[in-house]
Amino acid sequence: MEQLQCHVKQYAWGKYGEESEVARLFADGHDNFQIDNNTPYAELWMGTHPDGPAQLKKCSTRLSTYLAKHPSLLTNNNSAKNIHLPFIMKVMSIRTTLSLQVHPTKEQARRLHELDPINYPDRNHKPELAYALTRFELLCGFRPAREILKNLQTFPSFRLLFGGDTYAKPLEDSILEEKKMGVVNQESRKCLENCFRFMMDPDRSDVHNLVSKLLLELDNGLRGAIEEGTVEVIRKMSVDFPNDIGIFSPLFLNHMILEPGQCCYYAAEELHAYLSGECVECVGCSNNTIRAAMTPKYIDRDALCSVLNYKMTEQKDYLVPEMKLTPCVDMYAPDCKDFQLHRIRVGTDHTSKEMLMPTLDCASILVVVSGKGTIEEATQENQLIGKYEVKRGDIFYIPPKHNIRFLDCSEALEGYRTFSYEMGPDHDTRLVTPVSKNTINEKMLKLEADMEAPTTVVNKTPTAVVKV
Repeated sequence: MEQLQCHVKQYAWGKYGEESEVARLFADGHDNFQIDNNTPYAELWMGTHPDGPAQLKKCSTRLSTYLAKHPSLLTNNNSAKNIHLPFIMKVMSIRTTLSLQVHPTKEQARRLHELDPINYPDRNHKPELAYALTRFELLCGFRPAREILKNLQTFPSFRLLFGGDTYAKPLEDSILEEKKMGVVNQESRKCLENCFRFMMDPDRSDVHNLVSKLLLELDNGLRGAIEEGTVEVIRKMSVDFPNDIGIFSPLFLNHMILEPGQCCYYAAEELHAYLSGECVECVGCSNNTIRAAMTPKYIDRDALCSVLNYKMTEQKDYLVPEMKLTPCVDMYAPDCKDFQLHRIRVGTDHTSKEMLMPTLDCASILVVVSGKGTIEEATQENQLIGKYEVKRGDIFYIPPKHNIRFLDCSEALEGYRTFSYEMGPDHDTRLVTPVSKNTINEKMLKLEADMEAPTTVVNKTPTAVVKV
């Protein structure tokens, strides 16, 4: 096991200072870090991605470099200078809505990177899982067809945004036909795509008036398929992002509210936006994001419209069930090879047998979010390697096939462990070079449907202890 120094991202949407669980957790694990209450702390990154690479505490060597020097059967190139894990584990603290966004598939990412390596800096995809640490709200995936239909019929502003009789009516007719026939066909998805592309037209000049009209409709009591909590989200968006087209997104996207302990997953091609709360997030080892609205960052309408799948989906389809592995470990296993998540809860009264963690044939990263205890590490043949005192904020890299056992906990301990049996992507060949904007726009139009230099905080003091 190796103790890690990790990175904090100071994105503007993060919670400020002591209000941020990211800041508090980072401070608890990095002795020389001081929280600034005027600074937003948004994400704690734990992984090898070059935009926020973890380092070994004992020598400040990047984890990716360490993995290349200690190859295993699961590394993809033993002569490489860096070996990457296939995932990034994060803790997130969200104060205000993130951008409305989607992530590409691997094929889409490859093509986007070749066209525009500045805005799409790698060739990997970025599926995502969010485990709620607190009450956690997000928009995720297009609403079921019946709910979109009801909102189109209820809110005249929304119907105009979606193209009125030209585009919204064919969508309404197709959904009604599906309901009548009792089957789902591709026609509604194509009609929804036409509506969405019309909405995303950069030259339209009616967004200000439509937003004002929507807010008046809400004030007058119109609700359609949305609940009061969603109304408050729309009103907050109108304050945080005045006259932004994303203010309409809760009318056509699922507004999901996760209670602590609930978990959701969405793959590439799914439109989404985090709204508020704190979570553990697992993502593919990529920073590729295609943005649509509610952001000062680069918005790529052509690419976004091309990669969306336009599936209209029930909220429950995004939830990941909890699976009990041992008395101390629960697993969240989405349909994704890039990551799986273990939630570890070790009480002060668990037996030695119960405190043995599942042995994995792959590498993993563990973060402790509460409690204190002692970890024993041994080989697969139970040869003792070492013992470690661990507490909240401590982070470890755990090699494949190592047996991990909690010997005792002076305080009930909770931690999260992310792992994958896949080989990570090759980020050493990332080509970040200027590309003509006109060339990008011309080529983006040809993309098929299949197909942030953010501020970073890292504890760089060699003597600082980063425990788990």
